[in-house]
Amino acid sequence: MKRTTMILAGSWLVAGPARAECSEPVPVSRLAQDVSAADAAFANMDDTSYYNARNAVLSALPCADAPLSASQAAALYRMLALGTFLDGDHPGTVSWFRALLAVAPGYQLPDDIAPEGNPLRLDFEVAGGLPRARTDALPEPQAGQVLVDGEPASEVPTDRPYLFQYVDESGAVATTRLVQAGMSPPEYPSRPARAREGVAVNVPLAVVAGVSAVAAGGLYLAAAEQESQFWDSKTAAADLDAYRSRANTLGALSAGVGVVAVGSGAAAVLVGSW
Repeated sequence: MKRTTMILAGSWLVAGPARAECSEPVPVSRLAQDVSAADAAFANMDDTSYYNARNAVLSALPCADAPLSASQAAALYRMLALGTFLDGDHPGTVSWFRALLAVAPGYQLPDDIAPEGNPLRLDFEVAGGLPRARTDALPEPQAGQVLVDGEPASEVPTDRPYLFQYVDESGAVATTRLVQAGMSPPEYPSRPARAREGVAVNVPLAVVAGVSAVAAGGLYLAAAEQESQFWDSKTAAADLDAYRSRANTLGALSAGVGVVAVGSGAAAVLVGSW
């Protein structure tokens, strides 16, 4: 039986209502049934039924009543790969297969869907040979959590599509979206990023610390010299009080300047870090 190809507009990936516009939540179990119906229609070469099932999934997905599991995300990616293949979009097919293999690395494409030499299998093999997707960090949610590919995530892939869901503090799914490669993830309540991370140094304070440390060292050596003269047997008795006084003064100054050096050094790191 010969397949007929139906080319759809590229906007279908963003089709569907916003979460706030959903008339009612859609059970994830219903989404899974429609995905299975699309797979069966593809295997039976019933393209019309495939497209009907796929469009039903895409329209209802933003209204999902619960988080999708990783296995459900993988099944969704497989269904989308089959659809882009029917659309004649081989790069899109490779992209969705890549997403599938990222979630289910051991997945094997059934021979009854794509026998050896079939272009669909070639797309699958190309996807399997691509490197792991690059990622970007996500802002930390104020509450709740972000799910990517059906799993809690702190980063998103940047060069393959993925399923994004934000679950709020009550456990309700507030956002469900398919995100194309290179697109920004949907917005969600997040914490402000820290201005700086790691250890940094405040240069002016660091200079003060360095100069103070050198001065403290010089004063200490001077105090030691005066003390040495005080204990020298050749020193005249009339000079002992002067040497003792200078040694004590220089020692106190050395200690004071040393405290400034240590305090400035610590402040340089703390101020530079925050």
